[in-house]
Amino acid sequence: MKNPNVISLPASTNYTAEQAIASASEMPLADVLIVGYDVDDALYVRSSRMTRAEALFLLEKAKEWVLDKEQR
Repeated sequence: MKNPNVISLPASTNYTAEQAIASASEMPLADVLIVGYDVDDALYVRSSRMTRAEALFLLEKAKEWVLDKEQR
């Protein structure tokens, strides 16, 4: 956010899908991996320039982050 009068709060566990995507779009990301599901539990995966191996690596890093957060 470029407005110095606005405070950027941390991500919320109550974000809608649209809010989470909008929040991420403000970050200087090089590549992204989006994993989601719809109301019928159908899985959707989208990514930018990455192979399946790179996507798996990113998912494993996310898993480590989640497990580390739970230990605190």
